[in-house]
Amino acid sequence: MTMIAARVNNGATSHRRGKSGTTSTSPPRFLRTLLAVLTLLLVSFASFYVGVLTGMHLSNNENNDPVGGGDDGGGEGGDVIIPRPKYYYDEGAGVSNVDFDRRVSEEVERRLASMTTVHDGRRIRGRKETMAVVAMADAIKEDDRGGDEGEEREEDEEDGVMNGDGRKGDVVDRGGRGRDGVDDESRRRFPSTISKIATGASLIRKNDFLSLFDYGIPRPPSKRLDESDPGKDEVLLLYGGTRSLPDNGSDAATVYVDGGGERIPPRMSAADATRNCGGLNVIYVESQDSEFDLCTAIVGNFESYHVQRWMRTDPDDPNSGLDAAFPLTPVGRGLQTNGQDKFSAPEDKYALRNQALLETYFVRLGGTIDKLGPMAEACAGNDNTVIVMVCNTGQSDLLINFICSARSRGFGDIVNQKVLVFATDEGVLKIARGLGLNTFYDEVIFKDMPEREARVYGDQAFTQMMYAKVVTVQLINRIGYDVLFQDVDLVWYKNPLTFFHDKTSPMYAFDILFQDDGARTTRYAPYSANTGFYYVRNNDKTKFLFRSLLFLGDMVLSMTSHQQALGALLDEHSSLTGLRVKTLSAYDFPGGYHYHRKKEIPVMKDIVKGNHVPYLFHMSWTTNRENKLVFLKQMGLWYTKKECESGGGVKVAEEANDTGGFDLACCSAEPLITCYYRDKPSVEECKHVKVPSIDRGQKGKSFW
Repeated sequence: MTMIAARVNNGATSHRRGKSGTTSTSPPRFLRTLLAVLTLLLVSFASFYVGVLTGMHLSNNENNDPVGGGDDGGGEGGDVIIPRPKYYYDEGAGVSNVDFDRRVSEEVERRLASMTTVHDGRRIRGRKETMAVVAMADAIKEDDRGGDEGEEREEDEEDGVMNGDGRKGDVVDRGGRGRDGVDDESRRRFPSTISKIATGASLIRKNDFLSLFDYGIPRPPSKRLDESDPGKDEVLLLYGGTRSLPDNGSDAATVYVDGGGERIPPRMSAADATRNCGGLNVIYVESQDSEFDLCTAIVGNFESYHVQRWMRTDPDDPNSGLDAAFPLTPVGRGLQTNGQDKFSAPEDKYALRNQALLETYFVRLGGTIDKLGPMAEACAGNDNTVIVMVCNTGQSDLLINFICSARSRGFGDIVNQKVLVFATDEGVLKIARGLGLNTFYDEVIFKDMPEREARVYGDQAFTQMMYAKVVTVQLINRIGYDVLFQDVDLVWYKNPLTFFHDKTSPMYAFDILFQDDGARTTRYAPYSANTGFYYVRNNDKTKFLFRSLLFLGDMVLSMTSHQQALGALLDEHSSLTGLRVKTLSAYDFPGGYHYHRKKEIPVMKDIVKGNHVPYLFHMSWTTNRENKLVFLKQMGLWYTKKECESGGGVKVAEEANDTGGFDLACCSAEPLITCYYRDKPSVEECKHVKVPSIDRGQKGKSFW
């Protein structure tokens, strides 16, 4: 375009000389601009009305159908022109002019909002760019009229997408419209009213999903990778927008049902299904065993990182349990369908007890760190790891057994250097020193700790020891070391430190790793973490975790176990700080769950026959210490001589103080096997021994 402008210099108007040589002054600039604008408007109006008249003429021609011949027709060919009404429906095309116009408009808006382009080999989504509306309208019109039955249909079949059931699905452009051009609500899996929650969906095998996105939760304890978990074998993935749809060709099937009305979303691998997800929120749900099934609502709102629970129960008496006569009522995470609340708030009496314990802790903290620091440093060695064990005299024979078994099995050097025993009374202090172990004891801190073993799970002695286990791990973690905490009722088959220190393993990325307890109850959800064996990497996240647990001592005291309190904090901190928690493979780190469950008999047989060598065996899930000894003995895992059982090690330690012969007096080089119950796992030596059964309903059936 040629632009004409007046040149202004120092406020003077330029002049030009005509043919006659006279000088003329050009019109003012604003007049020239005004004339140009008026001219443009006149041309635009003229073009507009010409276009309107032309369109009306064409519309009249298109909206009149010639109908062939009758004798009564007017016109040379006998054709009668029947004008169409303003709104019509074409049965052949299956579309009305109103519907067609509406769909073109909707398609334009939708494509502008969610168009995908490819630039420099990189996918770009969501650009509102100019597009060829006429071409798109033609495509919709052609599809509405049935399309071409020839080459185009064959091309669709070639380009079709194989769904999970082996059938070809629709091909969708990145805006979401299928190859057949249909984009009405009836074809969509989910209406547009929830498009930011669920634009489409796909199914993923659960094992595949959990392998790729390992958030640390355990698998069902009786299930292996190749076994089914009925009703929960697949993961339902919802796409919160077109940009998150997979680009492996299955995107149409995620958004639309197929022509046959098939509503099962396509099945894909976890990697393919999530390739374009900018983020991923994972919800774990479990339908409780009750007369009512669980419903799950996903609400588009300001995001929460907790699951809000509602249950049909009496609002005035939630402990009454599930009752269909009442409306859905908000409840806490610990309320079970039977009315038991596993996470009720601690009473004031527990808060006061914890306050007294914390006062002692902080008064003694400086001196404790000064005394404990050098011990921890000596134990940590080159790998910065301290093995922490807590024991009283009542369980001292189990401590002796662990050390004796470790030395018999070739782990003597490791436990001698790295085990740090927190003795809660003077009796076990003598035993630990007799075993040559690094031992910490403070008569002020542990003055109220019981010397006897817990008679039953959860009694006062048990609870106090649980609190001691919280404090000891927190202290070593605070000083700056990794911690392998373990109870005294276990035996090593392999050195577990090699597992936790392997930098090439995916497990190295986790901050804290637990043995699988096996219990799948509300109070231990979702990790089912067994606090009798776990590994803590030293970092700010784990330090914050154990500080928090220390200050929640009232929760530990009221629940009678730090396992439940710590389990609740694991879930909270994994969400709050990104703490990475892992529940270890129950097959490689078995315990009492496997020992006592009939479904796990094959696992236990593999272990006792030597077909599978786990890292350890933890004799958990027992009523008391006597049960532990019985089961360890018939499993061939008992190495403590009779005279050192039941606290007898204290006397032996006192007598051996001068001679240094504690090991010789208490430890057996070979396992001391005794058979007690035919229905419990045992070594093959017990296979033909006549002994009774212990579990009800077994009818004398042998483990073998």
